[in-house]
Amino acid sequence: MILTDEKFKRSLIVFWSFIKITSLVIGGGYAIIAAAQLEFVEKRKWLTDDDVIEMITITQTVPGILACNAAIYIGWRLAGLPGAIAGLLGAAIPSVVIISLIAAGMKSIEHMMQTPFVQGMFKGVIGSIVGMVIVTALKMRPKAVKGVFGWCIAIGTFLAMTVFGVRPSYIILSAIAAGIIFVCVTGKKDKEAAK
Repeated sequence: MILTDEKFKRSLIVFWSFIKITSLVIGGGYAIIAAAQLEFVEKRKWLTDDDVIEMITITQTVPGILACNAAIYIGWRLAGLPGAIAGLLGAAIPSVVIISLIAAGMKSIEHMMQTPFVQGMFKGVIGSIVGMVIVTALKMRPKAVKGVFGWCIAIGTFLAMTVFGVRPSYIILSAIAAGIIFVCVTGKKDKEAAK
């Protein structure tokens, strides 16, 4: 593995970007994906919306923490193995430090968690996270949901989760199977199916 100046520079940027994102963005994987999309697609223009859709697809189908999987994917795309390691470390370090500090001081701050001030903060954060996820979904929808097949999967997923309470893992496995069958039966690749 050869670490060029460009790979090293990009790896550092990925590391510090994920340090910043995971330190400041509250709300888990989807909020972090929204922040990463803003950083690497809109601000730096190193990735495209299609790359983000691919990242979401891959990070949803492999085990692990969504934020770390996203950081590994982005790092790998931008700088290979050094970038993937930098992304993982950047995503993991703030979480480990923050959780360790909270665990160490839990007894002393336990009473604060029930105050109206802290409860109000949590309610505000939850609302903003839902908004960020919706905005990201709306931005991605034109590129992610294409053709009749795409809409059938999207609507079927929505109904399976909201009406029937099907677990996400079963939905993802079913969607993978449906996609394989669709491509095998129709002989259409993704780009052709999207027309």
